Amino acid sequence: MDGAVIIPATKRHRRVLRALFELYAHDFSPMTGADVDEHGAFTDSDFPLIWWRSRGDTFHPFLLAVQGVWAGFAFVGEGSYIRPNEDRHWLMEEFFILRKYRRRGLGAWFATQLFDRFPGVWEVGEIHENTDAQAFWRKVIGRYTGGRFEEVIVNNERWDGTVQRFRTLDSRLLSHEA
Repeated sequence: MDGAVIIPATKRHRRVLRALFELYAHDFSPMTGADVDEHGAFTDSDFPLIWWRSRGDTFHPFLLAVQGVWAGFAFVGEGSYIRPNEDRHWLMEEFFILRKYRRRGLGAWFATQLFDRFPGVWEVGEIHENTDAQAFWRKVIGRYTGGRFEEVIVNNERWDGTVQRFRTLDSRLLSHEA
């Protein structure tokens, strides 16, 4: 994708991540019913430091820049939405593209680049109300896997919503060679 760069986020990117997450939370507020706090923010002042502290090595934040301008972020995690106590897979925990950059193929490119960086089994979950995200992920994952993914509705202690589960191309090729 011309001019697009994926940057592994560090704690020095905290202010950027928080600012972008505020926009993300605003976009979600009609679906989640979330309101801002007394300071006018959806997140608290130490966001996302609490994620780094509580999740450690299982928290992988990324920033997306286009032509040197911030355009989105993604938080890749480890675990499972479908079987929270059993499986350890890659999770697309949060994914956001600024409205200005949507519908240009940038989100699909960003997502597939992250899938390739973390080979193995992936789960991507969407809340029930977010039908646009469900359509986006079905399309992106369907193209990426050649239609080889499963979709399940989950309602457990970890997740309540739709989940697409698939293997990355690299891990699928490796499993056929073994």
